[in-house]
Amino acid sequence: MEKNKNIIKIAVIAVIVLLAVGAGAYGYNKVSLSKMKEAVDIETFYAGISVNNVDLSGLTQEQAKEKLSTDVNDVIKERIISLTDGENTYEIKFSDIDTKYNIDDTLLVAYNYGRNGELKDRYKQVTDLEENPKNFEAQFTYNEELLKTKLNEIAQQIKIEPENSTMTRQNGSFVITDEKIGYEMDFDSTYAEVKAVVENMESGSVEIKKIEVKPEITREENEKATSLIGTYYTTFSGNDYGRNENLRVGCANINGTELAPGEIFSMNVALGPQTYENGYRDAAVIVDGKIEDGLAGGVCQITSTLYNAVILAELKIVERSNHSLAVSYVPLGQDAAIAGDYKDLKFQNDTDYPVYIEAYLSGNKLITNVYGYEIHSPSREVKFENIVDAVIEKPAEKITEDPEKPKDYREVTYYGKQGKKVSTYKMVYENGNQISREYFSSSTYRATPDEVTVGTKEITEETLPTAQTNENQQETAQGDGTLFSN
Repeated sequence: MEKNKNIIKIAVIAVIVLLAVGAGAYGYNKVSLSKMKEAVDIETFYAGISVNNVDLSGLTQEQAKEKLSTDVNDVIKERIISLTDGENTYEIKFSDIDTKYNIDDTLLVAYNYGRNGELKDRYKQVTDLEENPKNFEAQFTYNEELLKTKLNEIAQQIKIEPENSTMTRQNGSFVITDEKIGYEMDFDSTYAEVKAVVENMESGSVEIKKIEVKPEITREENEKATSLIGTYYTTFSGNDYGRNENLRVGCANINGTELAPGEIFSMNVALGPQTYENGYRDAAVIVDGKIEDGLAGGVCQITSTLYNAVILAELKIVERSNHSLAVSYVPLGQDAAIAGDYKDLKFQNDTDYPVYIEAYLSGNKLITNVYGYEIHSPSREVKFENIVDAVIEKPAEKITEDPEKPKDYREVTYYGKQGKKVSTYKMVYENGNQISREYFSSSTYRATPDEVTVGTKEITEETLPTAQTNENQQETAQGDGTLFSN
């Protein structure tokens, strides 16, 4: 019995001890929770948090953003890349290429450290910062397109254009100059080094890499391109001032043109804008199948003359249009017209050497010469044969009624022309023997009607024409079908 009492006493004491210990533990946990919340539930950055090694302890998000903008972004913008080409120095500022750190996103990540999860876990993260501070690195960015633009601007400043050897005809001989080597930035190589400096996020220097730029035409090439490979001339009257002035101006504009291998010549470009300011004058031109006065009449004769020199030189014709009406200064099928931006004469220097064009007036002759490197045998001769495939008859006459003229009045005011379809063949001879004959081009010349004025006025005794009037009428009606020289 006594033994049982002792057991009960021991059990009671154990319960009392356990209750006391439980009560003490409960009080301890309650204090710890309060301290935990106090430590983690703050609206500023925890002590030990930094971004890009800038301490943000105790700062609000706005204060931290302002501090980083000053201590990080403002500092990075002041850095400079210096580029030198051996003589000059050029600069690209970090501020020019929109360099910056991605502060906003990084601040958000840094601020949220220790603010998610269970309280005890958060408390441990925050208290661990005392011995193990945590630094967050903001992402560095810059505008690569701006960097390329700035580098291209420098590239243009240091660029030295190559200079071709030139050739001119003076007193029947060629004068040839030396070529000059050019230089330009090796953009890819230089850009790679500049980019590396930027991404190192520190100021730095780069030596600009250069490469040679060779000219298209050298003295040696020009010296080999002095053979006359094609020549042609046409004639003109000396009585038309406006037309002859246009011939002179046009020849002066194309004379001395030099084409590098592969280059394409455009007659419209070479002649320049056909304006009064550029020296061109009014003269007869073909407009919609008729002859009218117009600016720069006559330049088609230069075009056709050069065309024939070029085809005799056997250069590649890229574009050619015949006139709408037949012209008198070259054979049918061998003319070339220009008009606005829809008709042009273009040919290519498809040789391996330069080609030089000469054009000038001598007496009543318009002469064009093409010089280059002669690859053919001296016995080679080129001729062209033009065959009329069809004749296009004139349309019905175009009649205009004049109520002021009597009914028996009839006057041909414009004599129309037959049209023709022409095929041109190229024939090559060597040592006087024909070695080839091949189709070369086709041309179609339009037919135009006679234009006639007839009277519709009723004839009375009062309106009968006098003998003098009839004589004048007969003289007015005279005309011919001479081909027009445009």
